[in-house]
Amino acid sequence: MRLTSALHTYFAVSDIASVRVDGLAGCAYLDKLDDSARKQQDGAIRFASEVDRIYLGDTAHIELHDDGPPARRLEIASDGSRSAIVWNPWIEKAVRLGDMGSADAYRHMVCIETANAADDAVTLAPGARHTLAARYAAD
Repeated sequence: MRLTSALHTYFAVSDIASVRVDGLAGCAYLDKLDDSARKQQDGAIRFASEVDRIYLGDTAHIELHDDGPPARRLEIASDGSRSAIVWNPWIEKAVRLGDMGSADAYRHMVCIETANAADDAVTLAPGARHTLAARYAAD
């Protein structure tokens, strides 16, 4: 059985313009906004428009930095995960999504999902098990 899975974790942030995501530099990703074109991450992820990406490969340690106020750093450590999804809907999509609340809600959230998606789906033999876990630490 081919299994895809994701822990859909949405983080509140001070302002998306003050956020960066580290730990995925050098990883290949599928850009869902560009017909799933395969690209490579260069440096930290910063947000200036909609982002919808599936990162493949070594995604076991990711850091979310929010320059605030208040400034904070969140560590995301995963187990049983072969990929990560990073998403922010930006302005136009946020307006269309019924559960986003106000039109500027996109400015105060980022989604970083611990996952097994796309090329990194897990294949389970009969009777086999798979566990997907994430641990979060903030300072």
